[in-house]
Parts: sequence; C-alpha cells; structure tokens
Amino acid sequence: MSAQRSNVKEDVWIHTSCGGCYAQCGIRVRRVDGVVVDIEGNPETPAGSGRICAKGTAQLMTLYDRHRVNYPVKRTNPEKGVGVDPKWERITWDEAIDTIVSKFKNMKDPRGTYFQATTVQTSEIRFAVPAFMKAWGFKNYWVSGGGLWCGNGAHFMNGIMHAAWSIIPDWTHNNYTIYFGCSKGHGAGHAALQSAQWVADARARGMKAVVFDPFLSTQASKAHEWVPIRVGTDGAVALAMLNVILNEIGKWDAHYLKLKTNAPYLIKPDQYYMRDPETNKPLIWDPEDGKAKPFDHPSIKDYAIEGTYEVNGTPCHPSFQLLKEHVKGNYPLDKVEKISSVPATTIRRIAHEFVEHAQIGSTIAINGKELPLRPAAAIFFRGSQGHVNSGWNCLEIDLLNQVIGASDVPGGAMGHGPPVSHGHPDTGKPETIPYPCPDGLMVVKGWVYDHKPYPLREPKPPTRLDLQDMFPCSVYNAFTICTPEWEQYLKDFKIDYRPEIMINFGSNSVMTMANAEDVTENFLKKFDFVFSFNIFHNEFTEAVADVVLPDCCFLERYTPCVTFPSTFCHPTGMDHWVWQIRQPVVQPLYERRDFNEIMLEIAKRLGIHDKYYKAINDLIPVRYGGEMSPEYKLDPSGDYSWQDIVDRVLKDRLGPDKGLEALKKTGLEKWATKVEEMYWRWFVPVRVPIYFEYFLDSGKKARELCASFGREDIQDWSFYTPLAEWFPCPSHEEKNPEFDLWAFSWRPSFHTQSSTQNNPWLDEVSVNDPFVYLIQINADTGKKKGLSDGDVVYVENPIGRKIKGPVKLVEGMHPEQLGIAGCHGHWARGTPISKGKGQFFDDLIITDAKHTDSLTQGSDACVKVKVYKANGR
Repeated sequence: MSAQRSNVKEDVWIHTSCGGCYAQCGIRVRRVDGVVVDIEGNPETPAGSGRICAKGTAQLMTLYDRHRVNYPVKRTNPEKGVGVDPKWERITWDEAIDTIVSKFKNMKDPRGTYFQATTVQTSEIRFAVPAFMKAWGFKNYWVSGGGLWCGNGAHFMNGIMHAAWSIIPDWTHNNYTIYFGCSKGHGAGHAALQSAQWVADARARGMKAVVFDPFLSTQASKAHEWVPIRVGTDGAVALAMLNVILNEIGKWDAHYLKLKTNAPYLIKPDQYYMRDPETNKPLIWDPEDGKAKPFDHPSIKDYAIEGTYEVNGTPCHPSFQLLKEHVKGNYPLDKVEKISSVPATTIRRIAHEFVEHAQIGSTIAINGKELPLRPAAAIFFRGSQGHVNSGWNCLEIDLLNQVIGASDVPGGAMGHGPPVSHGHPDTGKPETIPYPCPDGLMVVKGWVYDHKPYPLREPKPPTRLDLQDMFPCSVYNAFTICTPEWEQYLKDFKIDYRPEIMINFGSNSVMTMANAEDVTENFLKKFDFVFSFNIFHNEFTEAVADVVLPDCCFLERYTPCVTFPSTFCHPTGMDHWVWQIRQPVVQPLYERRDFNEIMLEIAKRLGIHDKYYKAINDLIPVRYGGEMSPEYKLDPSGDYSWQDIVDRVLKDRLGPDKGLEALKKTGLEKWATKVEEMYWRWFVPVRVPIYFEYFLDSGKKARELCASFGREDIQDWSFYTPLAEWFPCPSHEEKNPEFDLWAFSWRPSFHTQSSTQNNPWLDEVSVNDPFVYLIQINADTGKKKGLSDGDVVYVENPIGRKIKGPVKLVEGMHPEQLGIAGCHGHWARGTPISKGKGQFFDDLIITDAKHTDSLTQGSDACVKVKVYKANGR
C-alpha cells in the first residue's frame, strides 16, 4: 500500500457545489492524479453542513458515465417524433457552431427563437438564458414541467406572502407543523440536507408533524399523524380549518392582522377597497376616533377588523370580516368532508391543535431582540399546487399561518432563504429587503425572474408564442403551446411571427410536461431548427434535436453563484449566509464544453455581445440584489471570457479581494446572519393580503383583453376573486363511474426529475426500492378488483390514453388513489440504464385550458383513471 501511495503525484480536495438537484449543497471533491475518486459534503458551508445525499455521491458516475454525450453530433434522419432514431453523426465544434450561427442569421424573425431550460441546473440558467434573450430580441422561454408542475402556483404565491420561492417551518422553535403534500425536511426540496437535520432535531424535542397526503409518503411515514386526502382538495381543507379557527374557536393574532396584513382595509359592496379621495390610499376604520383614515395615517390609534362602518354614505366591512363570513358560509365541515374525504372531526381537531400550539401572544428573545413566538406552521409545495386550483390552494394553506401570526417569526412558516438579506459586510450586497407598494403591500426586492410576484403583470396584447404576457401571474404555461389549438391561438391573438429556432439547455420536455406525443407533435416539431446542450441523449434530443452539443456537468464548469438568489436554495436559519461558487474539479473531458461559454461565443459570432454584456449588467441587480459598481460592469465594447464575467460578479458582490482566484481556494464566502434578516417580518414595514382585491382588476383587464380578440373563453375568469375559493379539478367532476381512481405522481427523494434515472448507482437504489418502478394501489381496493402483487395492468384516462405496468398493493394509499413515481419509463437509446424501467405517468396528463389553473397557468397533474389487467395477467 505504501508503494502505491509513493507513486501518487497529486492528491487534492477541491471545494465546489453539488448540481445533483437544486439544493446546491457545498461539497469537497477528491482528485487523485487527475481522476475524481470521492465526493463528500463540505463541513465549512451551511448549505449542506457537511452532509451529502445519494444523488450527490452518485454524481461521480455522471462525470465518468460511458453513455455521456462527448462530441457534437447532428441528426441525419429528417424524420422527427417520439421514439424516432435520429441517426446521429459526429461533427466538429466548428461545424456545429457554424451551423447554429448560420441558422440564426437566416431567421425570418429573431422573435421566433424559444429558450427551453432545465430547472436542475438552476444557477447556470441565470446568465446565458436571459442575456441571450435580451441580446437577440425574443421573449419566449419555459422550463417545461419543472415550473408548471411545481412552481407556477407555489413560487408566485409564496412570493406574494413571504417574498420567497417556498416556505418551511422554523424548526428550531416549531412545535407543530401541518404538511400538505410537501416533503420539506424529509430528503427532498430546497436545502434538503439541512432541513432533514433540523426536522429530526425538532422531532427529538417533541415537535408534532401532521401530514395530509393521498399516500404514505416519506414525510407521512415520519409523521405523528397521516391524514389520507383526495388529491387536489388541500385548499378546501385549509378553508374548513380557517372556518373552525375564525368561527368556532374565535382566536387569532389580531395584532399581526392589523399591522402586517390588509385585514383592516375597508371593502365596499362592489368588492373594492374604499379609498381616500385625496391620497387614493385604502381606508381603515379607527374605532378609537370613530372614523375612516388612510391605512398608514400617523394618527391611527387602533384598527377595526370586524364590524360594519359607513364611509361617505357607503357601508363597508374590514376584509377580515368578509373572510370570516365567507369561510363560515361556504366551507362548513360537512361539505369539505365530502370534497376531501377527510372526516369533519379530524379537520376540527387539527384546527384546534394548530391554534393551541401557536401560543398566540407569546414572545421570545433572540440575540437581544424580542419577537413574537408562534411555534406552529402549515406548509405546502408540489403536491398542493399541481392542480387546476394551484394558486388558490397555496394561498389558502398559507392563510392558516397568517391568521395566527406565524409568518416569518420564530416557530412559524418561514420564507425559504431567508428572502431578506442586508448584504455582505464589505459591500452591502446582495441587498434584498422588501418594500411596500402605495397600498402598503409587499414587493420583493430580489427575485429569480424579471417578473416579480406582485404587483401583477399588466395584461397587454400578447407578443410571446405562449401568449403568457397577457396573463397577470407567473411566467409560462403549457396549455397554449402543447395542444392542437396552438396555431389557432396564434392567429386569434394576431401573433405575427412563428416558431423557428429552439435552444434547449438540458430540458427533457418530451418526458416532463404531459403526454409525449402531444408535446412533441403540437409544440416541439413546429420548430425549423433545434439545438440542444445535453449530458445524455434523452427522449427530447432523439425526438426533435438537429444538433446536440456535449455540455459539461457541474463538476466541469464555473458558475459565479449557486446559493443566491437566497429565495431559491439558501438554508434558512440563524447560522451564516453563504455565497458558493461552482468550479471544475477536472478539466472538461473529451470535447465537452460549458453552456455559458458556448452561448457567449455564439453571441460574439452574431455580433450581439454588446447587448449580451448589457443584459448581464441589468440582470445582476434583480437576481442578486443591489446595483453593480461601475468598475465591475461589463463594457459593451469590451471582450470578455466567461471566467472574466464570473470574476467581475464575485468582486462586485463580495469585494475586490474575493474574486474567482480567491474563491477557488474555499469554494465559498460566508458571513453571519442577523435576527433582522432571519425573522424579518416585524422589521420591514410591509403588509400581505388576506383579501386579494387586486385580482379583481387584473382579471377584469385580462378578460377584456381576451374578449377583444374574440377569445374570452380561454380562461375561467371566476378564479380572479378577492376571497379565497376552492375550485375543483376536471378529475373531481368526472361522471363516468368506470374511472373510479385518481392517479397522481410522486417524487422519490433520490431522483431529480427525469435527469438521474440513468445513473447506475441511483438505478440500483430504485430497483431495490419496493415502490419506485411499480404502480401502487390500496391493498383493499386492489383485492376488490381482483389484483395481486406483480399483476400487469393498464391505467387508462377518460380520453383513452393508457400506460402499463406491474402493481404493488400497499396499505399506505388512500383507497381512491393510485400512485406512480415520476419521471420514469424512459425509452431513449441514449439512456440504456433507465430504459424500460418504471411507468411514464405523464402520458396520462391532459394539457389544455380546462386542465390549467386560470390564475397561475399551472398545469393539472392529477387525472381520473380506470385500472384493468393487461392480457388477463
């Protein structure tokens, strides 16, 4: 052994950031004589805190996988479609880029470009994607199912209520958490590893977890109580709990509601705010002085949140009063029991427990600051928002936190990140302190997208190919582009250009959005030319790509920051802020080249690098909080490499001595968090809505706009209501008794969307898991249907689409539900490890206006199905 060691010429550890999912944990990678031999967590960073999960460890196999795309290739088969052999032919990088540049130069209209990107490499898309879009002059962009299934509702509604991408409990002080289809703290989600430790510690000291979920998920199996629930009915249950809290228990955090929400804002009979005629500000009623005043008037002695008050001859009610009456009249427990299948007694009991554990009125001192203590929280994520009622489901669950004052305070529901940063001590950046709009409602300072959650986008005649810019919320949709109606939509809304070139960065939209044939035939095949950056040839590249470029994996590239914007993946806790970079642990193997480097080269070849540099200067303040210093801005007439840009970003955000060369040594820069940042709610003068008055105008304007094009039918405008409402999905209204089960998909915590199934180590875990590659059905339900373990069945939706696979009968499944792990069932030639394993759930999904949330344009991911044996087996 000593002789072997003496022959070693290099044995080093490189600090970088994992890219196995979007948690972006800090890692240390060991390289011996140019070969990576080990990956472990970096104990110096709070992003992971020295831990690493199965996905992270397995990335060693991604780096050296023999199935990687290592050279540029072009399609030689002119036929495109699902399952078609592209007949790849290897080409040089010069030919690949010459071809791409030529295609761009010969476009009819640059607006016909579409950027499609993966959410797995979230940090990489922050630069090249928006910079090239602005430089080349197009607006079309989406991330396929990564946003539409698990983002449009949750991210934007959390942005409205918490200035954050997601919410998690403050497990350090939390004593009671209600989970609605959410795996935070149980091996998945943002900041997964820290959250897992925190929730384990909280459970050890007595924190109680109650999980509403259609099956015995990872989080449900670790809970103190699992409450089986019909998919898509979470919001109805939350509204019933609000009814119990407001009208039976009669206890709420009045101080919080008066000062931190629009609960006291007076509402006229027409549902709009009563406004001050001089300032146009919403009015409140001061019961001490017996008159209406602008909400922020310095003379206010108290705020009425109940009652009826006459202002200038008009009867008005505080919005809280309307909410209280609304849930009492529309969400009685017996009604919600029929909707959700959750017994009324269970809903009532959990509502009581939630309020009892909230300890309304209690306080705690942290680092010399006295703060409200509210050790109860209700959280949600993909499970609750993957439905037609996506946006409202999310808001309704969070209203539970708002009425007890458990919002961004110790013990309560925290905006993940946290979203408020005062910046690095040396630079004051990133600075992301929210601020109030003229109505006093919160506006985020830093955000992942240019379009902030609030104020809502002003509806205007659409210019995008998906028409999304005419809708007030969110950033993309599927229902316009993935249906046969797309061309008709473009004609009706007078879009004067058509799709020409698609740039794909790692996304596998053939598998991650909906039925593969629908997505491919209705959308992807409409492009004249598709080029794609990929690690593996997947279903997307084989179906439609004309040129495939061998991308680097995260172990082979530079990225200036992976832990900011903090709202996306930064750990929440009284620990440290951390700015982590990504750096190569080996030089890119074979002919792999980094996506950001190539897009910069293409911009230079097209002569738009000046606009590209300006776009980067403009996006830094939005994504990373705070204007750029003049000395670090990119000169539009300059010539920069990707590493030059990385270096300038680092020095601008962290200081002149913390550029790329400095951070290569540690992989990070960290500094202590402040109480005012972590528990920011009472330090920032903003309010959040419990009454969504601005939905009225947004819906009215969008409806009038659509009507002007003769397409008022494109949305259900009843979603634009100021009071929280539960809307049924099409599956809840299916009348055919043959379709007696709800099918839904779930995420194994050791896989990341569709990107990891070809990893041999993770495939081995999947093979040995009793559920991942099987269709789970409730044991009693399955027996009534004559099914046994291993029987091969068809699962068919109401329009005749079906998938096939073996059954696993389980106790931990709602008797009316059927669960399938996604995204499995791969068929690409380029991913032989994953080929033919598991079921492709998305083939059951229907993508049209009826199956889309009219408020956020999120896609419905549940479907009613029937199950029957295949070939009598």
